[in-house]
Amino acid sequence: MGLPHHPLETLRPLSEAELSEWEEAYAAVEAYLQALRLRNRLLVAELVRAILWRASARGAKEPGVPARVLAMEETLSEIARWTQEVLHEELEHNRLAARGRLALLLADMPGKWQGVFLTPQPWPPAFTESMRKSYLAAGPRFATLTMVPKPLEFNVIGTGAAQWWETMDRRPIVRKMFAIFLLALIGAILWFIYFAP
Repeated sequence: MGLPHHPLETLRPLSEAELSEWEEAYAAVEAYLQALRLRNRLLVAELVRAILWRASARGAKEPGVPARVLAMEETLSEIARWTQEVLHEELEHNRLAARGRLALLLADMPGKWQGVFLTPQPWPPAFTESMRKSYLAAGPRFATLTMVPKPLEFNVIGTGAAQWWETMDRRPIVRKMFAIFLLALIGAILWFIYFAP
């Protein structure tokens, strides 16, 4: 598969705690690759193994950092580095981000190009062209919009209510008569509820 092979003699014995920690790291990297829709289990296992070897080498130099953190940092940086090489374009914060993930999906990397994921050059020209087009298509498109204010349009009830409010504002006597009518109506309802036989 083109990935580095490490002989079993280079393995050192691990404690149960270390095994558990590296198993968590394995699961995290595997889940991330599957989230990118890589479905070939052999390919995913090989990629995870190569990433974990790099994380393990870093772990020897950075003993206080958890294995899962090292593994995910290696995963993200390796995918970002590879994507930048394919696109010939810098990624923001050296991270794949949503636009890069969308480009992978639009280029149908999981369907057609799983075998070239994270491999060194040369890549098939159709793949690189598809990735670059997809990355451009996944970018934001800005359009200038002009908003022209339009008058509000009401239906029959809304129009009647608007005219009624205008009348209430212009004629204070109508407003007072309406307030008196409302109070009388509330009083009649209360009288009917409490005093009616």
